[in-house]
Amino acid sequence: MNDFAGIFEEAQRSSLESKLDSFEKESGAEISVVTVPSLDDETIESYAVKLFEEWGIGKEKEDNGLLLLVAPNEREVRIEVGYGLEPVVTDVASFLIIDEIIVPEFRAGDYFAGVDKAADQIIGLVKNDPEALGFVESRMSRGGPDLSSFFGIALVLVLNLIPVIIYSKSWWLGGVLGFVLGFVMFASVVPAAILALVGLVLDYLLSKKFGGKRPPGGGRHGGVWFGGLGGGRGSGGGFGGFGGGMSGGGGSSGRW
Repeated sequence: MNDFAGIFEEAQRSSLESKLDSFEKESGAEISVVTVPSLDDETIESYAVKLFEEWGIGKEKEDNGLLLLVAPNEREVRIEVGYGLEPVVTDVASFLIIDEIIVPEFRAGDYFAGVDKAADQIIGLVKNDPEALGFVESRMSRGGPDLSSFFGIALVLVLNLIPVIIYSKSWWLGGVLGFVLGFVMFASVVPAAILALVGLVLDYLLSKKFGGKRPPGGGRHGGVWFGGLGGGRGSGGGFGGFGGGMSGGGGSSGRW
C-alpha cells in the first residue's frame, strides 16, 4: 500500500496493508495499491506498465502481481494485471470492478471504500471464491450498459493496447492492430481499413508524444525514475519486497 497522493487516513492505510499482506502470505500473489499525486503527462496505461515493471510486482517467473493505480488529480484509475493472474482477473473482470465498484464510490468521495471493496473482489477472483465469480458471471449474462455492444469491448481493448503502441518501434503496428480489430468487429474489409488508418495516426501521435519518455538507466524500463515515489530496484527484486514480476498488459482503466 503506497499512498503517495495522501488520500487515505493512517488507519485505512494500515487496514489495506494488512489485508494485502495476508493475501500474499496465503496465496503467493502480490497486489499493490498505489496512489500518485500526478501522472506527469503520461497516460495512466503507460504509467501503470512502467511502475509495475520498475517495482517488479509479483513473483519472478510466476508474474502473479496486480497493480491498482489511482491518480486522484486526473480522476483516473487503472488495474494492471500480471501474466500469471490474467486468466482469473480478466480484462472484462477488471472493467467491471472499476465501473461498478470503484467509480461509484470515488464519485461519492469515498476513496477507501472503492479501493477496499475492489481489493476484496480481486482477492475473491484469485481465490476462486463463488461470490466473486458470480459478480462477473451475473453481469456478463445480463450484459450491462457498457458491455452490451462490441464498442464497449473495443474501448477496453484499445486502452490496453496503448502501452504496446507507445513502446513499439514499428510505425505500422497501430495500423495492423486497427485492421485486425476492425475486421473482428465488423467482418468487413472497408471498416477494417478505416480503423487501420486511425491506428496508424494514433500510433504516430502516441509515439511522438510519449515514446521518448522511457525512464533512464537500468531495469526493464530503466532504473529509479518515479522521482517522488521512492526507488524501485529494477528487474532484480522490485520495490518494497516485490519479487520481480512482469505485467501482462491486461486490465482496464476508468475515470470518475
